[in-house]
Amino acid sequence: MQSMSPPSPPATAATPRPTATRRVLVVDDSRAMQAILRRALQHPSLGDTVIDTAASGDEALAVVERAEPALLVSDWHMPGMTGIELLQTLRQLGHQLPVGFVTTETTPALLEQATTNGAAFILHKPFDDDALRAAVAAALGPAPGAARVDGAALAPPDREAAARSLRLGVQAWMSGVPFRLVPGERFTSAQLSGHNLLALYTPAQGGPVTAVAVADLPALCMLGGGALSADPREVRRAIQEGQAPAAFVDSATSFFAGLAGRVPAQLGIGPVAFKAANLVGRTMARLPQTLDQATVRADYRLSVPGYGDGHLALLQP
Repeated sequence: MQSMSPPSPPATAATPRPTATRRVLVVDDSRAMQAILRRALQHPSLGDTVIDTAASGDEALAVVERAEPALLVSDWHMPGMTGIELLQTLRQLGHQLPVGFVTTETTPALLEQATTNGAAFILHKPFDDDALRAAVAAALGPAPGAARVDGAALAPPDREAAARSLRLGVQAWMSGVPFRLVPGERFTSAQLSGHNLLALYTPAQGGPVTAVAVADLPALCMLGGGALSADPREVRRAIQEGQAPAAFVDSATSFFAGLAGRVPAQLGIGPVAFKAANLVGRTMARLPQTLDQATVRADYRLSVPGYGDGHLALLQP
């Protein structure tokens, strides 16, 4: 007797697609900080996201093997394995999941080490919840089914949250130096200095430059000297003479390297990685044109009492 197969569903019937759940692993030896990060990340803007936690690098490695998170958010200073050692171990084991840092660490050389090892973002404690969610959203990428154009999520930037995020980043970087960061004042080619810092960012998965940051010499000296707790007279002299010491340039370069995690929220684009930064003159090919004509941008005026004003902008070239 021939067996009967169950009838096929009508052609018009559609099986609902399950909503994809993405997992974020938070690694911090402080239970209180775990709770703070969990609360910040359990937000509708991040969609259907599950937050796992681990209190050490070894525990995190076990969770990665078991739960396969889409993103890991780690502290830097932990007993045993540090955050940077955790990132390096993951890469050695073949795990390519993005790793971001939420940390009190501000040493330029160490932050540059994290960026070189592919950190998705670096936020400093105390952090702003909106800034954290923006960095995490950028690192995760759009939820399954979200529209994309040329690899960039279709998400217009939240200007208020982006400005708040950058302000917190500058505050953490400047080591207590008082400042004002005023968003929206357009940085034009007429305001370029004889020397400017140009930072380049590429998509996180590689490709051509997709974003740039430009800082004039006063902003470069304020950011670079502020992080080094430089003598104010040295900073003023560098601005007046139009020549930044190498230490200021290196420090400002580290700032823009660590800024990679905040760039997506500033421009409404997908995750980026820092590529390089160089001193360039105002007549560098295409720089004035890019600065004046870029339509996707975030402009700021940086003011420090006694130093005057500087300008910086993040742009899609």
